[in-house]
Amino acid sequence: MANRVLGIEIGQNLTRVVEIDYKTKNPKVHSMFSFPTPPEMIEDGVVHADSMFRSMLYSKIKEKKINTNKAVFVLNSTRIASREMELPLVKEKQIKDLLQMNASDYFPVDLSQYKLVHEVIEKIDKPEEKKMRLSVIAIPNEIISSYEELAEDCRLQIVALDYSGNAVKQLMLREIPGDIKATIKIDETISTITVMDGDIIKLQRNVNYGLADAIEEIQDSELFGEYLSFTDAVDVARRKTCLELKSDVIQPEIENAERDDMGHEIDSERFKKLRANVNYTLANLVSSLGRVIDYYQSRNVDRPIDRIFLVGLGADFSGLSKLLTNELNYKVIPLQQFDGISVAKNINLAETKIAEFFNCVGATLKPLPITDEKKAKGNIFTTPIGGMNNVPMEQGAQPPLGPDGQPLPMPDGMEEQKGASLGIPLIILGVCVVASVGLIAYSIFANLVLTSDNMALKGRVSDLSYAQNIYDVYNQTKSDYEWTKLLQDASSNKNDEIVSFIDELEKKLPSEAKLVSMNVTTDGVSLTVSQGSKDIAADVIAQLRTFDSIMVSNVSTITDEVDETGASKVQFTVDCVYVKQSDDSDTSETTDKQADGSNDNTSQDNTSQDNASQNTSDNAAQ
Repeated sequence: MANRVLGIEIGQNLTRVVEIDYKTKNPKVHSMFSFPTPPEMIEDGVVHADSMFRSMLYSKIKEKKINTNKAVFVLNSTRIASREMELPLVKEKQIKDLLQMNASDYFPVDLSQYKLVHEVIEKIDKPEEKKMRLSVIAIPNEIISSYEELAEDCRLQIVALDYSGNAVKQLMLREIPGDIKATIKIDETISTITVMDGDIIKLQRNVNYGLADAIEEIQDSELFGEYLSFTDAVDVARRKTCLELKSDVIQPEIENAERDDMGHEIDSERFKKLRANVNYTLANLVSSLGRVIDYYQSRNVDRPIDRIFLVGLGADFSGLSKLLTNELNYKVIPLQQFDGISVAKNINLAETKIAEFFNCVGATLKPLPITDEKKAKGNIFTTPIGGMNNVPMEQGAQPPLGPDGQPLPMPDGMEEQKGASLGIPLIILGVCVVASVGLIAYSIFANLVLTSDNMALKGRVSDLSYAQNIYDVYNQTKSDYEWTKLLQDASSNKNDEIVSFIDELEKKLPSEAKLVSMNVTTDGVSLTVSQGSKDIAADVIAQLRTFDSIMVSNVSTITDEVDETGASKVQFTVDCVYVKQSDDSDTSETTDKQADGSNDNTSQDNTSQDNASQNTSDNAAQ
């Protein structure tokens, strides 16, 4: 029988668990269940041991007749950061050291408090280019240790810890067809959008909005009962469409909205108000998802998203997929079943919401090496929870037998020791008691010292907590800047410089010269100029070469004619191209490098811009 593990994801309001085969080619889900997460048990990814959590977990395990205590936990927190890095092509054993040397440029935090986990995305081994691309994740040590303490409290053996983003990736590779794959995972307080091209993640972003506020609106409305629990409110959201859709979409549940599950009448006006309130709570979620998708499409025009699969709690939220389809202008499909992973027959697929357990299943497929491998190997395949295998192996062991099948004789002196007095054991017991008292006294003293140090460190953490707010504001500002920059790039062209060019014409063009015509293109202008003599024509050309807004690229043959009055008329055509004062692409590139901490590269980019400006001035002078 294949080894089984528990895939566990602890959410802000709900905890989800699956029992599944571990490290097999074709895993099978044997059980799945969920229960409410105790209040304040989890805080931004850090979990705390809780007796209520332990009791509910044991009760469900006993109810489902699960006989394994091996667990894979899913880590999910806004404090977990992921970056893509490029390093020289080196051997696997050298990556860790090279990664530590360069990580500070990508993660502006105290890396001694984080564990770095990497995955090789691509290796390029060509004569002209040798490098590798890595996906690097920085996980706070505090989060890792909190799950280890929780597992110890619940008598669970940690097989592995996995990051939510990797869990989504692994299940997308199995379950979602096509070269371009996209999913939106919506849970209580956080949502994740993932876009993959083949087996490479092209974009993965967390959005700090979920369905918790919408579900609280259902609770507060009291339309479906007073003191409605979070779990019951989720069930209501699954069965009734508690949000507004566009007029061109049939509004579900309108006919049945006048009565609740108990047959009591529901105020239709209050129900309409509830739908409006739920839509209001989802506005930030929808707009944030739209910005992320637009950001991807603007940089991958040739690889568009065809459709998006909805997973997590949001996949069963009635009407949400239609709302996202209308607002995002992409077909959003709720994922309701697994195709590449089999499910046990005893699981009622009609009642079980498989999409909610997406992360639990994905984390068991190919988890990241977050935990210590030696520690994990020592923890797996031990006695199940509640098992009775506590008897030492030596207690029932038979004495060794000789070649004739008879027990081997006792060593010399063994018989005499059998009848020995209790004096020696009592002396040993006394020594042990004295040693125990000493160890207890030392432990109490050490505990006092460590308690004092712990309080001092907590005070220090509290004093530095403002740094997290600064970091969050920085990330939001950077995201807003990139979005604004994208809009600017999409709406501008070189012809924006024509205003500066016309201003310079008014100031510098000799009064004797006459502008006959001007042909404007997106890259520059073509001028036909008429004047009384070749000296003036030469002066015009010289003045045009001093313009800051354009650069003279070509001057046609100068023609000299005499009109019927005998006056001389010199005419020529000059082609000019715009010279922009700043390069948006360079600015964008510099901004990205500053955000990643590459100060040296930023200085080089600024120096290049200064040189470019100097060269432009020299050309104009010539």
